[in-house]
Amino acid sequence: MRRELLSGVAASIALGAGAAFAQDTAAADTVSAEVRPAMVVYDTALGPGWQNWSWAKTSLSTEVSGSSRKPIKVEAGPWQAMYLHHDPFSTTGYRQLGLLIQGSSAAAEARVFALIDGKVNGEGRLIHFNNTGWTKVVIPLAELGVEDKTIDGIWIQNGSAADLPKFYVTEIQLE
Repeated sequence: MRRELLSGVAASIALGAGAAFAQDTAAADTVSAEVRPAMVVYDTALGPGWQNWSWAKTSLSTEVSGSSRKPIKVEAGPWQAMYLHHDPFSTTGYRQLGLLIQGSSAAAEARVFALIDGKVNGEGRLIHFNNTGWTKVVIPLAELGVEDKTIDGIWIQNGSAADLPKFYVTEIQLE
């Protein structure tokens, strides 16, 4: 009887420890699944820690007729990019990259990349935009191959051998 009682107590302790472990694991999953507040890359100016390393011609805080926004104006020759750099940071807690873009021609396209160790990661995402207003672009970080990775920059690149008509970009943020 004493042996059965001790076995019962040991089982209760083991079950209690298992339940505590399960609760700790669930709490850890909740913490890692938390969403961080948005990180502003650029709004009317560069966000904290961000720098303009573009090799396309860029002008920050540009006045655009009829708009209260002060976007980055980009004039990209063949293969040139707007390049916004930041010291390496983790994307854990962010799900997507969001931005507004507007062109100066009826139809244009560029490719968005995230950088790891200063190098583009994957094939990026092709985006289409025009001159009829702001186009909201939302790209899941998983699609850019940088979900829960350490990145150090974002490119918006003219992916062609021809000049890309000027375009404007603003409200860039990790969400």
